[in-house]
Amino acid sequence: MGCDGGSIPKRDELVKQKQKAAKVDQNILNRVHWFSCALSKKALSAPVVSCGLGKLYNRDAILEFLLDRSAYGDGDLICKHIKSLKDVVTLKLEPNPSFSESHSPSLTNHDQEPVARYVCPITMKEMNGKQRFVYLDTCGCVLSEQAMKEIPSKSCLKCTKPFEPINVITLNPKPEELEVMENALAEKHARILAEKKEKKKAKANKKELEAMNGADPNMLSTTSSSKRKLDESTTPGGANLQDQPFKKQHLSTSTKAPTATAAKPSLSSTHSLTAAVAAKVAEQMAANASVRPKSSAIQSLYSNGRASKENFMNR
Repeated sequence: MGCDGGSIPKRDELVKQKQKAAKVDQNILNRVHWFSCALSKKALSAPVVSCGLGKLYNRDAILEFLLDRSAYGDGDLICKHIKSLKDVVTLKLEPNPSFSESHSPSLTNHDQEPVARYVCPITMKEMNGKQRFVYLDTCGCVLSEQAMKEIPSKSCLKCTKPFEPINVITLNPKPEELEVMENALAEKHARILAEKKEKKKAKANKKELEAMNGADPNMLSTTSSSKRKLDESTTPGGANLQDQPFKKQHLSTSTKAPTATAAKPSLSSTHSLTAAVAAKVAEQMAANASVRPKSSAIQSLYSNGRASKENFMNR
C-alpha cells in the first residue's frame, strides 16, 4: 500500500486526535499538599500556619517571604494574598502518637504508606489527605470534618471557644471550592478595610468634638477674665477704679434683704465712697486753680476773711 515493502499506516498515525489531559496521581498530590509546605516545599514542622485559602505553610517560610518577597520564585503566585502575619493563623495540631521520623513520607517512594504527623483530637483520624480537615480561624484548632458533623456545636470541640460558620476554613480544598474561598476572602478583606476606614473617621470626629467642647470653656473664661480686668482698670469717665470694689459691694448688699448685720457695711461703704469723691473733686479744683488765674469775684467767694460789704446772704 505504501510501496515500501508492505507497511500499512494506522488511523491514529494519519488522523490527529485531541490530546487527553494528563492525570496526576492523587496520592502524590496528597503527599505534596498535606506533608509539605506550600511555599518552601519542605516537610511540615511546627509551628504550622494556614491562610484563608486553607493552604499549609511553615511559619519560618512565611517570615522569610514577608521579609523578602523574592526569596521564593513562585512566592508571589502562591502567597500573593498574604501581606502580614495577620493574614495567617497558627494552627493547634494534635501530634500523632504513632508517628516516628522513620515513617516520614517520601515523594519518591510510592510503595511505602506515609504516616501523618498529626491527627484529629476527636476521631483520631490521620491528617493525610484521605479525610477532610478544617480549622477554626478564631482559635486555630484543627479538626476533622467528620467530627464537626457528628458533634454539631457552636463552640470548639477542643478548646470550647465559640465560633460562627464563617470561621470554619477547609484545609486544602478542591479546585471548585478554592474559587469560592478566594471570592469570600476578597470580600472579607474589603469588609475589614471598610471597617478600618469607618473607625478612623469616627475617631477623627470624636477628637474634633472633644477639641470643640474643650475650647468653649476656655474661650468663656478668657472673655470673662478680660472683661473683669477691663472693668477694674478703667471707669466710664476714664478715672481709675480703685474705689470700684466699694461700689460693687454697695450694689450687692443693696440687692439683698436688709438685715442688722448687713446695714453697717453698706453705710460705711457709702461714706467711704462719698469721701473719696469729695477728695477727688478737691484735688481737681486745686489743680485747676494752680493753672488758671482766679478772678476777683471767685477770690472774694473763697477768701478766708469776711466780705467788707454786707448783703442779704450774710446779714
